[in-house]
Amino acid sequence: MALLHIVVDGYNFLHASRDTDWDFTALSLEEAREAIVAFLAVHRGALREKVTVVFDGTRSVVYGAKSENTRGVEVIFSEPGETADEVICRMVAGSPNPRAFLVVTADRAIRNAVQASGARIIGPRNFLLSSQEDHERRRKRREAEPREKYEGTTPGQVEKWREILGFDKDPDE
Repeated sequence: MALLHIVVDGYNFLHASRDTDWDFTALSLEEAREAIVAFLAVHRGALREKVTVVFDGTRSVVYGAKSENTRGVEVIFSEPGETADEVICRMVAGSPNPRAFLVVTADRAIRNAVQASGARIIGPRNFLLSSQEDHERRRKRREAEPREKYEGTTPGQVEKWREILGFDKDPDE
């Protein structure tokens, strides 16, 4: 099965985060972009999918190039005279496999264009909520498992098991 390519309409995602656990709207624009990339990196890490976020406008202080890979998330800024919407639609339409795309946006024009190409869409609030649910499930799963699974056994536990299993006994005894 082909790897899913998640493409996020950056500022649409930012504004849709209002009143969620991840409300990026209270941050400065630069901080919000960084927080969105961090959020997407965590989501990408859990799913191992390709993730791209597209922002309108010119480069920022943090992201100096037109396109940059940060924490496994590709960050793209539209060129002057071009919108993020156009970049997203062009990415999907120009792909040999548009069905491999999941576009995260609430923008009706983008939704219509990418769906016509065969891509799937999800609204940013639904994406945020499903990501929150996935994160919560993973956290609960980790809590249910023994600490030793992640931290290893203590030296005292190793010695006790060596004794129980007879590893330190002389085989001739």
